[in-house]
Amino acid sequence: MQESQYPQYGYGLVQATALAARLGVGALSAVELGVAGGNGLVALEQLCRRHSGPSGVDLNAFGFDLGEGLPAPRDHRDAPYIWQDGFYRMDEAKLRARLDGAQLILGAVRETGPAFLSSAPPPIGLISFDLDYYSSTCDAFDGLLFGDADRYLPRVVCYFDDTVGPHWEMHSQFTGELLAIDEFNDRSANRKIGKLNGLRYKLLPYEGSWVEGIYVLHLFDHPRYNEYIFPAADRQLELDSGT
Repeated sequence: MQESQYPQYGYGLVQATALAARLGVGALSAVELGVAGGNGLVALEQLCRRHSGPSGVDLNAFGFDLGEGLPAPRDHRDAPYIWQDGFYRMDEAKLRARLDGAQLILGAVRETGPAFLSSAPPPIGLISFDLDYYSSTCDAFDGLLFGDADRYLPRVVCYFDDTVGPHWEMHSQFTGELLAIDEFNDRSANRKIGKLNGLRYKLLPYEGSWVEGIYVLHLFDHPRYNEYIFPAADRQLELDSGT
């Protein structure tokens, strides 16, 4: 599995491990929500292994899924013109045979998420949201984003897969993941999900639609959120001599 097939995972892991290293955090969790057939989780596992050595941070992959395909859409907010009941079923036995370290967690994330956080995994540094529906994304927010602050890095890289898509998907802030993000921000005082502003220009000349899906979960209630992370304390800019 080539890193170029999942650049969003590679980028997220690089940023998460850089922050962890600067904070002296020795291990991280990378979470994929919506595993489907399992190609993404296999890739995430491989990327975690690849980046663990150079970064000095132990990276652990976790995949969450119902295991039986999408449930029935609840209403228009789930964009049933795009997705339907039963899409993206998993061959669990086949996938588990391919995994070598990554953990596959099956069940409703509203229930499995709190159980996962209670098991005291390494702090979460990357979350990929690929649950398609508005309702499923809201369930994931409730299940995984309101744990104790020490279950996360102060800033968690998030990838939202269903924010761009092909032309006919026509995503907007009134349905799907974008609506779920807006509502999360409205009801959460100390934790906000914001788009990583200007990322496209930071990556030029490389381009890719995945760039539009990169967000960051900011945990303002994290005890280390305000900790200075740049390697040099002195960032003054002296006036040129003018000679």
